[in-house]
Amino acid sequence: MNAFDTFFAWWPILFVLLGLEILVYLIWMRKENSMVRYDLMSVFFVGLLFISSFGLTFLTSIGVLGEVRRMVGTIERTVDLPEMREAVDERVKRIIVQTNGPQVKVDQTAERAVHLFGSYRERTQEDQFPEVSEKNVYTVRTIGDTMYVQVKQPPIRQGFDSYYPYMNVTVVLPQDIPAELREQG
Repeated sequence: MNAFDTFFAWWPILFVLLGLEILVYLIWMRKENSMVRYDLMSVFFVGLLFISSFGLTFLTSIGVLGEVRRMVGTIERTVDLPEMREAVDERVKRIIVQTNGPQVKVDQTAERAVHLFGSYRERTQEDQFPEVSEKNVYTVRTIGDTMYVQVKQPPIRQGFDSYYPYMNVTVVLPQDIPAELREQG
């Protein structure tokens, strides 16, 4: 990647090298009437260098090369979600689990608490491993006699390298409290 960055930062040096080649040729020949003559193939290569340099500058300015670089340098990994345990108050008569993306598996326990845990797959740069915090994944609120458990959608990446992360979430609910699962669709 460092060579990639260096090349795209210093591509105008190609034109400087072409100018130096002409100067070296003129000094080497040492004639008073020296003329530099380019044949058809030389004109073709100079034109190709110009069009390539112009095209790369244009693609860099609109962000296409940044997207290509991101696609080449990504890795995919599975990350454990932070585990959450929330005690259920005695006033709670019902629990509603809401999600608008990931599928949720529901289990039951004799304990009077809500547990959330799971994992998800993400695509990141090799040197960047963002931490996943509980507040970015789950929200629990109790309103009156109802506890709402919200499972959030992980960030979706748009662009050439679009990515929809897969999330695997398990919710363990108390068996003596009625529960409702509200999913997208």
